[in-house]
Amino acid sequence: MSGDTPVGFFTGRSSENYDLPHPKLGFPVILLVRKALLHAFDLLRAQTLNLADAKEDEVTAWIRSIIENDLRQSGSVAGFNTRFFDAVTRQGQVANFDGTRHSKSPDLCFKLRHDDREPRRVLSEFDALFVECKPVDAAHPAGGKYCDDGLIRFVRGDYSWAMQEAMMLAYVRDGRSIAEHLVPAMSGSERKTSLKTIQMPEPSLSPFACATSAAEALHVSKHRRGFPWPEAKGEATEITIYHVWPACC
Repeated sequence: MSGDTPVGFFTGRSSENYDLPHPKLGFPVILLVRKALLHAFDLLRAQTLNLADAKEDEVTAWIRSIIENDLRQSGSVAGFNTRFFDAVTRQGQVANFDGTRHSKSPDLCFKLRHDDREPRRVLSEFDALFVECKPVDAAHPAGGKYCDDGLIRFVRGDYSWAMQEAMMLAYVRDGRSIAEHLVPAMSGSERKTSLKTIQMPEPSLSPFACATSAAEALHVSKHRRGFPWPEAKGEATEITIYHVWPACC
């Protein structure tokens, strides 16, 4: 299925009532979610949890629990609260770009609340910041799980296919870094092709995206996408990926 997807295949809405791509979430939203994620990691490190040996699903579950049950409820991260964000979901099932696969499960999903007085021309189910989480350490090279099993899902339209932004969250151990491990892994011609890379990961110039004692600076990469949008909406435009790399130890 591609451009001939039946009208209302995803929501029952006419294709005339929504636009693709959806409007950008905006850099302030990206910075806010990153701040919430890094604060959640700070809280995890303060607990007696074995982050160094924890499995990917365990870390993701812990992070989601803190973000949803603590940070979003308390509003302790200014701007990240129940007024502006819906419940943060983990591994909620969504359809891919053409609806041929209905059980895609992004690791985390941050959905903003919007003023109902201003109808949005979007597919609500797919209008969110989708986050894919992957360990990066000696047992999980940056080029494997992170790129070939994570980042590529945004490129091929499994997740965030209606959006213009998405986020990769690394669980960093063993001294891995973006400059020394991710960039070289993405620089090979085969992976450049598979990830349709337009811009290699570069640090954001924003002072609000700088490195902390336990996390790298926010990095940004850009990628083409090689699939058509449903209901004759044209070819998918490029996507911007924000890379968040906190220490997971």
